[in-house]
Amino acid sequence: MNYGETSAYWYLRLNGFFLIQNFVIHRTEEIKHSSDIDLLGIRLPYVFEEVGGQPGDWDAVLLEELNPNLPTGIICEVKTGDFDEKKLFRQHYLSYSLDRFGFQPNLSECTKTIASNKLTEIEYKGTRFKILKLFVSNSQAKRLDFLQLSIKHLRAFIERRIQNYRDKKWQDRLLFQSDFLGEYIDRLFNE
Repeated sequence: MNYGETSAYWYLRLNGFFLIQNFVIHRTEEIKHSSDIDLLGIRLPYVFEEVGGQPGDWDAVLLEELNPNLPTGIICEVKTGDFDEKKLFRQHYLSYSLDRFGFQPNLSECTKTIASNKLTEIEYKGTRFKILKLFVSNSQAKRLDFLQLSIKHLRAFIERRIQNYRDKKWQDRLLFQSDFLGEYIDRLFNE
């Protein structure tokens, strides 16, 4: 993962998501070129962790978009340089990735609705869940069919979270399987 994808990964992890990195989109009859979704994840309603996983720890900007009381699937694309807006969240790739969530059979049948909305709430057999599309980039996109956050915003959130639990994060910095996060913790602790 590049630095933008790593920032997005830890931002979402620290907001209670379980994630798959670089979810591979294989070629099919409808998909001419293999690709990937940078991050695909789910967040369950009662996620909790004593150190950094309590209601006051989540990012308010993200919580404004989703109801934390509903299971949420997230599809995240990250761009650190130039990008073509038309190539973000393409329907064939969305369709392929939706069935991976497992919220309901054939979720891909909802692709058109999900493609045209930032956040889609779906009910299946009395159970409600949401699908959120998140685009991370320091360059502003004009489209409104996804939530957009800057890499700068993600990094500021990660830094606040580390500072809020500074001593705990410092003592456990080597246990995270991420040089990125370990270095972040080390740098913030020694400032």
